[in-house]
Amino acid sequence: MKILFINVSIRPDADWTQFPVGLGYVMTAVKHAGYDFDVLDIDINKYTDDEVEAHIRTHQYDVVAFGTIVTHYRWSRWLIETVKKHQPGCCVIVGNSVAESIPEVLFGTTPVDIVVLGEGDVTIVEVLDALNAGESLGHATEPLEEISHNNGDFPAAVRGSGIDGICFRDENNRVINNGRRKAVRKLDDIPFPDWDLLDVERYIESGSRNFRGRVTRYPSDKVRPMPVTTARGCVFKCSFCHYTFWHDPYRHRSPENIIAEIRHNQEKYGANYFNFWDDLSFHKLGPTEKFLDALIDADVDIHFTAAIRSDLMGRAEIPYEERRRVAEKFRQAGAVVLGYSLESGDDDILVAMNKRVQSDYFKEQYRLIREVGGIVSLTSLVIGYPQETKETIRKSMKMCEELGIYPSPGFLLPLPGTGMWNYALENGYIADVEEYLMEMTERQDVVVNMTSMSDKELVGEVTDSLQELSDRLDLGFSGGKLMRTGGFQHHGKNQVKKLEADVSVEDTKAPEFNYAKMQGGM
Repeated sequence: MKILFINVSIRPDADWTQFPVGLGYVMTAVKHAGYDFDVLDIDINKYTDDEVEAHIRTHQYDVVAFGTIVTHYRWSRWLIETVKKHQPGCCVIVGNSVAESIPEVLFGTTPVDIVVLGEGDVTIVEVLDALNAGESLGHATEPLEEISHNNGDFPAAVRGSGIDGICFRDENNRVINNGRRKAVRKLDDIPFPDWDLLDVERYIESGSRNFRGRVTRYPSDKVRPMPVTTARGCVFKCSFCHYTFWHDPYRHRSPENIIAEIRHNQEKYGANYFNFWDDLSFHKLGPTEKFLDALIDADVDIHFTAAIRSDLMGRAEIPYEERRRVAEKFRQAGAVVLGYSLESGDDDILVAMNKRVQSDYFKEQYRLIREVGGIVSLTSLVIGYPQETKETIRKSMKMCEELGIYPSPGFLLPLPGTGMWNYALENGYIADVEEYLMEMTERQDVVVNMTSMSDKELVGEVTDSLQELSDRLDLGFSGGKLMRTGGFQHHGKNQVKKLEADVSVEDTKAPEFNYAKMQGGM
């Protein structure tokens, strides 16, 4: 059985290319199951659509599999149709949120064969085993029962039984939904991604341009970044957000297992900067401190970035000493960038987002991290909730200005499977689901406006506010760069300058800031 995995390119013009972590796990599982396969890496090779089609036209496969996010629906539709045009008998398997959140749309508009729902490590192997053996994927259960959905007027799938975690077309052209697979409870049992399946050095070289940040344990031009996941999913269900593990419980790997993967990537690839590639890495002080203690004790001598909750160290009701201790351990363990979201400076909008935080938590955490020093904070804004006004936009920008932080701004983009998707449908903001999905772009564009402001007023207020913020922080952004800043190296540079000014003589003698130790000098 000839198999092709495709690594799509979501942002071809991005400043750097990210390791495809989800695909890495899936391909590793397939390799461990004994299958050989080809990989068409569109992202790292910057293949054009014509080049992709040429490969599909000239290489025959029994199975073509890929996954991507739902904002990439239009291109996904093109790819599925292109594969089927040149290889009608090929089985096309699709995963990630474009599959998980809109299976009815995919089956209603494309000739896709199988959609993977949620976690795919185990599912993909069971599917390939069945296809290879010519066995059934499952069958409709009797009496026939349609599964309701909120993805427009597309036909509903029929409840089925068989391989868990998939939807598929049966011999009668019915879409069968076998139900969700129970999530892998013990993440430590999942093999580390085998990055030899990709062009590792090109990914490291590409990422090194973005992840240099304020490294101190080795020269900035020696950064070798790689991703490591610490958890799957998120504890929370914000009304604007959707992620692949939406229906699964939040699960952590053990500190020992994470450190083992760090050591593996250090020894094999010379990695020294780790991006903890999670929806949410840390949200409670106790487990966070346990992990940081283990990382410090392991003495792996790395830098890392992580996604944390804005209330992890920002709840004033938790004793200051406890929060300060964890912040200091982040720095001691090698953290140089922590990402946590403000989203809005208006607490009423935060309630509508179901964030379960207050804006004061963000301010308190930011000030604490600045107080400890050595760590850059990154944040984002989601602009355009129905409650949004010019005043609430200014409120969010004012908070960023007071703290000296430039956000990654974006407009509310209702995503299938979320609370705001349901709101947009129920209130007539999305009249045609597929038309909306075809026109959907990125969060930096106004795709649907649910505020009382016109598009011109909304964009104008955001643009003017961002321009003022950029000017006051001396960042030099203008035009398109106000919304698309180009990543940490650009919108975090004002913090880097402050951090450099804040590092005292005593700080530079600490082990984590000692260049001489890293370079073998004095």
